[in-house]
Amino acid sequence: MILFVKNRGGILSYLIIDKRMRYIEKQKLKDLGYNLIEIKENKNIYEEISSHTDIFVCKINNKLIVEKSQYKNIKQNVEKNQIIEEGDEKVSKDYPYDIKYNVCLIGKKAIHNFDYSEPKIKQELINNDYQLINTKQGYTNCSIAVIDDKSIILSDKGLYKTLKNEDLDILFLDYQPDIKLLKENSYSNKNGFIGGAISRVGNNMVVFGDLNNIDNTGKIREFIQKKNLNLIDFKGLDVIDYGGIVEI
Repeated sequence: MILFVKNRGGILSYLIIDKRMRYIEKQKLKDLGYNLIEIKENKNIYEEISSHTDIFVCKINNKLIVEKSQYKNIKQNVEKNQIIEEGDEKVSKDYPYDIKYNVCLIGKKAIHNFDYSEPKIKQELINNDYQLINTKQGYTNCSIAVIDDKSIILSDKGLYKTLKNEDLDILFLDYQPDIKLLKENSYSNKNGFIGGAISRVGNNMVVFGDLNNIDNTGKIREFIQKKNLNLIDFKGLDVIDYGGIVEI
């Protein structure tokens, strides 16, 4: 059930999240004034990412393009004035057919392996004059934590090499952060990605767990605070990759 809360402008505000998110994190997002729409698990995708937001939803400007299995659930739970389109293609468990919606947007730059992008997404980007930056890495939205239109955090060497000359303020982590993926009510032996574990919500950067667990040197904290954003994390908790969140 969704408890409908209006923001100060009188318009309903929503966050699309992984249904497996911990209670304390869901409650904090509600306390910020948002209604939560949970991505349902899709058995056609491997379990770790089976309800990750960035596997099923791509937001371009004010339009959402949603994978077929999640479209009805999201469409029926938001106000009629939200622009939501159903994607033409489904995702499936075999890479690269699970990355179709996993496009990362940084300002007017779009980063993805565009050989496998969902066609409506690619066309929408072209129609809106985005710079398309093609990469070998398909999980670009998973791999890049977008702080603002010019600032990102990542730990993928290939993506860093591709983006380092793109007029971006990049914090490159020269280590693999200890980010968990969920599996069978526990953790997977696969590593999670930083873009799925840190998301911007309004003027807040939300870390899904205790930032100290992935930021021993304090570089991530310093980088975010220099952007004049409020940092929210959850002391004592492991950092989990939920596929990020989408604000609408």
